[in-house]
Amino acid sequence: MYEQVNTGPLYDEVVQWMSTFRSLTARMGGARHSTQVKLDRTLERLGERIDERLNELSDPELTALDCWQDGILPGIYEMDREALMEQPYCSIRKIMRWDEEYDVAERREQLREQDKTPEHVGSKGSEQLRKFLDSFSDDL
Repeated sequence: MYEQVNTGPLYDEVVQWMSTFRSLTARMGGARHSTQVKLDRTLERLGERIDERLNELSDPELTALDCWQDGILPGIYEMDREALMEQPYCSIRKIMRWDEEYDVAERREQLREQDKTPEHVGSKGSEQLRKFLDSFSDDL
């Protein structure tokens, strides 16, 4: 069971930018110095755009998003760069699932009822089965 949050195009844009930011940061470690300089500039601009967009998101959209934190000023949000890089394979979108609670004894009884074998067939059914099997033995 889970609850879906209605999100808009700004939310999708922020998720895409955060994903790009994460992949560019991962590339930064193995790049040459000249490439690192270019990536650093790109990451700085992208980080500023993400921070601006985070402030434009609605509260439900913010709750559906991971890797953000409150800024220095109240009501201002910014990307949590450390959290984004700590979880490189986790989703940027917040996904929370939980099972419905149920009574263990009640569930056990339901499973027993499902596993019950059907009542045995009456004498008429067994006679029909015997005739059917006898028809095969006659052919042999």
